[in-house]
Amino acid sequence: MPFVPAPNIVMVEWRCTRNNQQIENRLMVDALAAPTPAILQDIAQTAWDWWENNHANVISTEVNLREVVATDLSVQNGGQYTYAPDTTTVGLLGGFDLPNEVSMCVSLRTGSRGRSARGRWYSLSVTDAQLSGTNTMSPAAITALTSSINALLTTLTNAGYAAVIVSYRTNNAPRPGGPVYFVITSATIVDDILDSMRRRKPGVGS
Repeated sequence: MPFVPAPNIVMVEWRCTRNNQQIENRLMVDALAAPTPAILQDIAQTAWDWWENNHANVISTEVNLREVVATDLSVQNGGQYTYAPDTTTVGLLGGFDLPNEVSMCVSLRTGSRGRSARGRWYSLSVTDAQLSGTNTMSPAAITALTSSINALLTTLTNAGYAAVIVSYRTNNAPRPGGPVYFVITSATIVDDILDSMRRRKPGVGS
């Protein structure tokens, strides 16, 4: 697929390591202005601080945050900023760790309906401390995880940005006039059944 510009959009990647496997979360952020080098740096630092001060509480101690990368998607070969202040920022959640590919899917909702207006965030780890059964996450863990993602939405808003779903296609065709943005208004988990991210299995994917 050829590059399609998304004006004002910054792709944020939280790049982590678990059991020598490279894993990540990714989110699109509307800078609400042309992304300058200073904006890219600010978004990356804001994203790192949220992970370290908030999200680490729901992530296993096996997960190490290596860097946060902010990339300008306004133009092909747009600017990029990498924030990596240390190599010791890890999750804080103890307990027995489930295999790398075990995850929980958080649904990212907007004010619009349809698949084009929704997104997903897959947790980077699950421990036995978060379980209520063999295949289910406990209500307390679900609340903690969704609260963390909702805190990210608030953090970005307070910093002057907006987390968004960027939709490039509709009805199986490119959108006329370019991508459409849907502002993410909330994060929710629709069921307590654990999910799978097979690419995070050691030796698979990155």
